[in-house]
Amino acid sequence: MIESVGFILAALVGIMIGINLNKFKIERKNLKRLEMLNHSYFKGLNYLLNDDSERAIDVFIELAKTSSETFEPQLALGNLYRRKGEVDKAIKLHQSLISKPNLPENYRTKALLAMGKDYMSAGLLDRAEVLFTELVELEAYTPEALFSLCEVYQQEQDWSEAIKAATRYEVVSKRNMTNEIAHFNCELAENSLHEKDSKKAQNYLEAAFKINPKCVRAKLIEAREFKKSGRWKKAIESYHQSLVFDDVFASEYLEEMSLCYKKINKCEDFKQFLLEFIQSYQGVAPVLVLARIYKNTEGITQAEKFVEGQLIKKPSVRGLDLLIKLNLEKSTSNIKEATKFLVLEQLVKNLLDKKPNHRCRKCGFGAKNMHWQCPSCKSWGTVKPIYGLETE
Repeated sequence: MIESVGFILAALVGIMIGINLNKFKIERKNLKRLEMLNHSYFKGLNYLLNDDSERAIDVFIELAKTSSETFEPQLALGNLYRRKGEVDKAIKLHQSLISKPNLPENYRTKALLAMGKDYMSAGLLDRAEVLFTELVELEAYTPEALFSLCEVYQQEQDWSEAIKAATRYEVVSKRNMTNEIAHFNCELAENSLHEKDSKKAQNYLEAAFKINPKCVRAKLIEAREFKKSGRWKKAIESYHQSLVFDDVFASEYLEEMSLCYKKINKCEDFKQFLLEFIQSYQGVAPVLVLARIYKNTEGITQAEKFVEGQLIKKPSVRGLDLLIKLNLEKSTSNIKEATKFLVLEQLVKNLLDKKPNHRCRKCGFGAKNMHWQCPSCKSWGTVKPIYGLETE
């Protein structure tokens, strides 16, 4: 019995020794393999740091063929190439990852998403659309794929498809897309008006209001259509509703409001409104509009006096520019005086020309003119007038 127990113990010890030896061999083999991977990987990084991107990418592509351990770093490297503007290198690297045999499905879909973004950066929107659509159908990285698909449709100006993608993205991501979808409907409304289809345009505006009841852009489109058709009172009502929604864009349409009031002989009402609005509005736009009204109704002297008083309360280069122009008109018979004001006018003009009038509140992009979509970061409704001494 004792001999039997001893035999069993000896066998167990032998098995354990065998297992440990085998484990040691595997670990040693993996360690050696890891050392080789590290050597190649750092070799590639060294090329990259020395701006030898061609040799670096060759090293990483070779790694992609032989190993899955470096997938994530290589994916990130491809994304880095894309952000640097080297889209061809990003595509090449991501393609090498996708073509790797026996690549796990989650790795493949992640690489497809990255390559879709590569194509989008390269302007190959049709290819990007195919890849993002495939990912959505596979239900892989659906929120990110839908968001990218929405970006593609915006670049293609396919606003109907952009609405569909944004709506689906809102559902799966729980992110509020009402602002974007309302703007897409506004784009469709403006396209319809360009095609002289006012009924379809009205439907799109109603869709914009349905999703965002305080959509300033939709209300302004509506106001301008009323103005265009001579429905002055309806136009005035819509302009005022725009101010209630958000008065930050007031400088874009106060002159239009002035014309509507003039058409119905209500200039005095508009002057009273502007005097009240000046008290709460940050910028100088209502001062400029009211000064022009004073000039046309009460003469240059009254306009000049009004602007001087407002400049004391709220200094503004644009206000100063108008004051110089008013003085220039008064000095037409005095050549010496007029010459001085012409010099001042040119100096102020040079100063204003160098300054952007609008800035994106999200990315800081500066622009002379109004954009509903930021040309830089592509955000909607974020480009707004700049308030300050040299601007609005």
